[in-house]
Amino acid sequence: MSEPEQIFVADKGETEQKGKKDTKKIEQTVDLLNETQQRAAAAYTAYLEAQRQLEEAYKEQEQQANKTYNEAVEQAGKSCEENIAQARKAFDSSVSRSLRIRDEAEMKARESRKEALERTWAVFIKARK
Repeated sequence: MSEPEQIFVADKGETEQKGKKDTKKIEQTVDLLNETQQRAAAAYTAYLEAQRQLEEAYKEQEQQANKTYNEAVEQAGKSCEENIAQARKAFDSSVSRSLRIRDEAEMKARESRKEALERTWAVFIKARK
C-alpha cells in the first residue's frame, strides 16, 4: 500500500473509533436523560400522591372538627334542658312552699281575727250588762 492509502485507511479506522466513542457517549447521555426523566416522573407522581393525602387529611380534620362541634352543641342543648328542668322543679317547689306558707299565715290571721272579735264581743257584752 502506498502511503496515501495507508493514511486513508488509518484515518478511516480512527473515524470509526471516534464514531463508536461518540455513539457510546450519546447512548450514555440518552440513558442518563431517560433515568432523569423517570426520576422526575416518579417525583411528580409522589408529589401528586402527597397532595392527595394532604387533601384527605384536611377533609378528615374538617369532618372531625364538625363532629366535635356538633357534639358540643348537642351536649350544651342537653345541659340547658336539664338546667331548665331543675329550675322549673325548684320554681314549682318554691311556689308550692310559698303558697303553703301563705295559706298557713292566712289561717293564723283568720284565727287571730276570730279570737280578737270574740274577745271584743265578750268585752262589749260584759260592758253592756
